[in-house]
Amino acid sequence: MTKNERGDPWSGIPTPDRAAAISARCVDPSVRWGIFWGIDADRNCFMFIRHARAVGRALRLPKLRGLRIGIEHSSESAHDSLVVRLIHREQRDIFHRLCLDIVEAAGRAETEERAVERFLARTWRWHRLLAGAPDGRLSDREQQGLIGELRTLEARLMPELGPAAAVQCWSGPFGASRDFEIGRTYIEAKARRGGATPHVPVTSAHQLDAAAAERVFLSVVEVTRAVDDDANATTVSEYAERIRATVAERELHAVDLFDERLAAAGLDWNDDYSDRRWLLGDERLFEVRDGFPRIAASCLPSGVDNVRYSISLVECERFRVDASDLAAAIRGATHDWKR
Repeated sequence: MTKNERGDPWSGIPTPDRAAAISARCVDPSVRWGIFWGIDADRNCFMFIRHARAVGRALRLPKLRGLRIGIEHSSESAHDSLVVRLIHREQRDIFHRLCLDIVEAAGRAETEERAVERFLARTWRWHRLLAGAPDGRLSDREQQGLIGELRTLEARLMPELGPAAAVQCWSGPFGASRDFEIGRTYIEAKARRGGATPHVPVTSAHQLDAAAAERVFLSVVEVTRAVDDDANATTVSEYAERIRATVAERELHAVDLFDERLAAAGLDWNDDYSDRRWLLGDERLFEVRDGFPRIAASCLPSGVDNVRYSISLVECERFRVDASDLAAAIRGATHDWKR
């Protein structure tokens, strides 16, 4: 590779001779996974990771200004590609740096599935960095939401699955429709301010849609801003660090999985959250069954999309379940998942 190609890896790739064709070159022969630089007939540049179709999952992909991220299917093989395309050519230098960051993360993966997860996690991290608060930190609402997910991970999944499998099921940071996926049993975690109107927001018609699931649960935990120097209060980074220490103690190899998901969720260990301390309160569990107050994607008329709404927890009370019910569902889903 020439000096110029190292600075611009697309410059040495020949232009394809057909409009629908692409030309591609391996990013680095030393990287185990199929990651490529690509050029189309109009000299638009992109990068992609090629993977077995079974590895891919139907996840919501991040949206970054000036980029297009998507899954492209091959009709000639059992492989798909996760593709990041540059739209605005004047951002080519910045795009190159982003791509190198993604390659560095994905290249350290031990399996193809982990490589795809790292590839996607890093794009989500860039999405949150570019769309986040001016100081780069998570907003108060994002901190609350992450604490709610971490609480569900720690209290509901880890005791039943162990750290590694529990973290593997935590799909929320990658933009999945639900926060946790255990086989065909799904858990959506919500955080709400204690004392507030008993409603929780639902950000898509897929979150509580049970059409493709065996069972769907809603976990709602109170996460309230601490007003005094309460000894029981915690910051989002302190809470994450506590769970990380537990993961490291029990299954050290899962720490990397945990860190990737935290990064995708937008948590940077270098950020200072000492001015935002939170108290965790009551937790309520509900099972989404027939009659549960919700809008389901499977029932939406054609053309309706991006649905957001809120549900009354008072109306959900008759669907309330015990922690033991959720634990039994997780164990059952794990049995089917591992068969």
